[in-house]
Amino acid sequence: MAKKSIYIPNVGIAEVSDYEPTKEEEKLILKFEEQAEKSISEYKQTANVNFRWSEFEIKRAKRIAEKLGMPYQTYLKSTLKQAMDNDEKRLM
Repeated sequence: MAKKSIYIPNVGIAEVSDYEPTKEEEKLILKFEEQAEKSISEYKQTANVNFRWSEFEIKRAKRIAEKLGMPYQTYLKSTLKQAMDNDEKRLM
């Protein structure tokens, strides 16, 4: 199979071959793409979370987030996610 290089925007140069998948392979590829799209869309779904926190802790989070150059809600979300990831690894 011959390979050629093509330019893909936002990716760069990629090598591609002139391989043509069989009908069965095309069906499998489509099935995998559909599964991937479904997984991605499920992962992107969000829900609002509300909780009460002291003014002191909110101001503290805002100060830290400002030093990191990010919105405080983004900081809180990333910090909570990191803590959950650590706990999950430790407990699973």
